Amino acid sequence: MVNSIAAFKIYKKNSIIIDFGTATTFDVITKNIYIGGMITPGINLSLKVLKEATAKLPLIKLKKTIKYIGKDTVSAMNNGMYWGYIGLIKELVHKIIKETKKKYLVIFTGGLANIFFSSFPFKDKVIDQQITLKGITETLKFNLKNI
Repeated sequence: MVNSIAAFKIYKKNSIIIDFGTATTFDVITKNIYIGGMITPGINLSLKVLKEATAKLPLIKLKKTIKYIGKDTVSAMNNGMYWGYIGLIKELVHKIIKETKKKYLVIFTGGLANIFFSSFPFKDKVIDQQITLKGITETLKFNLKNI
């Protein structure tokens, strides 16, 4: 919720905030109204589960890639995770736009936002690694003003 508060206060646009944390979350706001969101497994959590739930897959650190097909286990995992999440995000943003019939600023935040940001063709996008802290600050200001 604090990401949504910050997005409205700072950017004053319809926004989709994609937070690459333990979970990859999508928050949708139009005007000053929180419409709702989606929660998907986080990338590092998914990589950890692949390692723990399989006999032979290693834990990898995700890297940006330009290739689609891996030539070994590590590159196959990396490419699958990287391009899989790009596909997931593009599709979910497209579905949000289709469902709401609105245009959005797409805000990237969280630990892996930097890896993904440049790979999206969204016309209106920003990266804001401090949006959660900004949202907490805005919430605190509002509460102090209304004590």
